[in-house]
Parts: sequence; C-alpha cells; structure tokens
Amino acid sequence: MKDEKISILIPAFNEEENIILTLKETIDVLENLKKAYEIIIIDDGSVDNTYNKVKSNIEIFNDKVKIYQYAPNTGKGFAIKYGFSYVTGDYVLFLDADLDIHPSLVNNFLRLIKEHRADVVIGSKLNKDSVVHYPLTRRILSVGYYILIKVLFNLPVKDTQTGLKLFNYSTLKKALSKVVVKKYAFDLELLVILNKYKFKIVEAPIYLKPTRKFGRIGVRDIFNIFYDTMAIFYRLHIKKYYD
Repeated sequence: MKDEKISILIPAFNEEENIILTLKETIDVLENLKKAYEIIIIDDGSVDNTYNKVKSNIEIFNDKVKIYQYAPNTGKGFAIKYGFSYVTGDYVLFLDADLDIHPSLVNNFLRLIKEHRADVVIGSKLNKDSVVHYPLTRRILSVGYYILIKVLFNLPVKDTQTGLKLFNYSTLKKALSKVVVKKYAFDLELLVILNKYKFKIVEAPIYLKPTRKFGRIGVRDIFNIFYDTMAIFYRLHIKKYYD
C-alpha cells in the first residue's frame, strides 16, 4: 500500500506580510507528521510582493512548495479550482494564508476523516470545543449567516465559512466540477454540492485568533455574500443545476 499524500492549497491575495511564516509553520507541521505532502500556493492577482517573496525563498523550503500566479484578483473559488489542477495528493487541505487558524490542526482533521470514514472534515467556529477570539460584530454576523443558511439549505453543519477544510481527493474533484461561485460564497456552494451528493461531512473544533487588526469584510462584501447565497439557492431549488 502506497504512502498517503496530502496536498495543501493556499490561496493568497496580498499576503506578503504573512506568507513566509505561514509556509514555515505549515512545513514544520507536515514534516513532523512524516507524511508525503505538497504545498501549492495560488497567488490570486496580488498587487504586493507575495509572489516574489515566495519565489525568492522557495529553495530554502524544498521542492514540495510550488507557487502559481495569475491576474487580476478573481476570488477564492477561482483560486482553489485553479490550484486543484496541480494537486497530486490523496487528501486535499484548504488553508488560509494568514495563520488565523494554525496548520497544526491538520493532524486532528486527518484522524477524524479516518475515524468517521468521512469524505470531508471542516473547521467550525460554532463547534462547542472551538476557541474563537473574534470581535462581537463578527460573531453576530457568523450566527446570523448560520441561521440564514439553515433556513435556506438545512445543511448538517453550523459553519460553512471557516477556511480550514480537508477532503478526499475524489470527493473534492466531483464537487468542484459543479462550483460556479468564484469569490464570496464559494465555501457555501461547495458544501451545498457535497451535501446534495450525500458525502459525509464532519465538523471539527478550531482555535481561531485573527492576525489582522481590521478584517477584510466590508458592507459591500456582506451584500455580495448575500447575493451569491441567493444565487446558490436558485441553482439548487429552482434551476436544479446540481442534479
């Protein structure tokens, strides 16, 4: 039986301040796991020095780190689908570039996906064992969005938006082929599709401590998330696009 390999997909947009530390921390975790791995960074149209910082340090890491770049900025959904075309692992992990959630949690995610014979393990801010250092306004938005999602889709999960997610390769390949959203509600659409296809999804606790003093979500982003969410509802229940 061949050794299992894990592929880490890291979409990055203007992450020059965080990307090198994120890579170092992720490599340390994976080396300690003693598993075959690859790290794929997708520079999603950054206008800062993200790409050059990785390229200039890439020999320090090892040949397991690769970075791909395109322009303009298109969104997480596009970045993940783009990066997935380079994946060679048995498992695929989505990891944010900012270290809000530490990659050390991957060990528990791998344990859970095997113990539960799951297809997907997702991090959840609303898990009872999660430790979340989040401003009150962001907590209110998270709970409000969960209620909206529950009413519209009745998903068997409490949190769709946390960045850390682990998939079996074949599961992710099937679901990604149907994803339309490129940016704002990508995670939600992916989970709606996974649920539609009866894949087993398990939620896991996380430790979340934002590294940015100010978040990136503004009023316009909230409107766009709502718009994309309703578009997913239309495709699921009216257009029957995912059937």
